[in-house]
Amino acid sequence: MDIGTQVTFILEGQTYTGTIAKSYTNSYLITFTSPDPAIVDKYHNKVIISQKQGVYDI
Repeated sequence: MDIGTQVTFILEGQTYTGTIAKSYTNSYLITFTSPDPAIVDKYHNKVIISQKQGVYDI
């Protein structure tokens, strides 16, 4: 997948939609927003997701 692609992924049991900011060999840096302040505090609206874990193109 290319940078800028909108994707869905699962984080702590919830499904989120985000945008690929950077692509690594086996993972992606994804920027996203969450209404949950605990998730924002923990991840700062960025997360690295393994390609094996699952990132799905919208």
